[in-house]
Amino acid sequence: MNNEEKNLPWTKIIAIGIIPIILIYLGFYIFIKGLGIEKYMVIVNYINEHFGLFGIFLYVFLVDLLILPLSPDLIFPVVASMKPLDVIPVIGAASVLGGWCAYFIGYQLSNIRYIRDLCDKAMGKWGDYIKKYGVLFVVLSGLLPLPFSTITMAVGAFRLDMKKVLPACLVRFVRMAAYFYLFNLGFKLL
Repeated sequence: MNNEEKNLPWTKIIAIGIIPIILIYLGFYIFIKGLGIEKYMVIVNYINEHFGLFGIFLYVFLVDLLILPLSPDLIFPVVASMKPLDVIPVIGAASVLGGWCAYFIGYQLSNIRYIRDLCDKAMGKWGDYIKKYGVLFVVLSGLLPLPFSTITMAVGAFRLDMKKVLPACLVRFVRMAAYFYLFNLGFKLL
């Protein structure tokens, strides 16, 4: 392995993760400006009345548990006008629990011979990277809009140390709080 292969392009990985944040935020701002604050509040009140915090919890949990073409970030425009102490613990806990469960699903899936063979093949090719940076990727996917459920499931399938992976998932509380306040600020600026 040469030096270029040993050094991962962390700045590129972080930049790729930040671009979706900016796009989601701009989309939220444009959507609210186009729709109007009154109509936006009608939608938020409808969701809150019919689904409540349990519905919000369930959505975030399922998105961070399963590999779906959805993002937990879609919840932020809905919760941006809510009270932070009501919302942040709910979406943070849902996300962490989803990541933990995804890890265990990946771990169990690796008992299937075909998946175990794929994991062994990947470990043979990228094992040093996976062992060295796997938990770091959980942290990065926890902070940035990278596929958190996919990464936590993958590190479970690779059977990375649960004592390191599960605490790394707790970074989702930081992300959920930061994103909430970002969207909440945007809501207040409208």
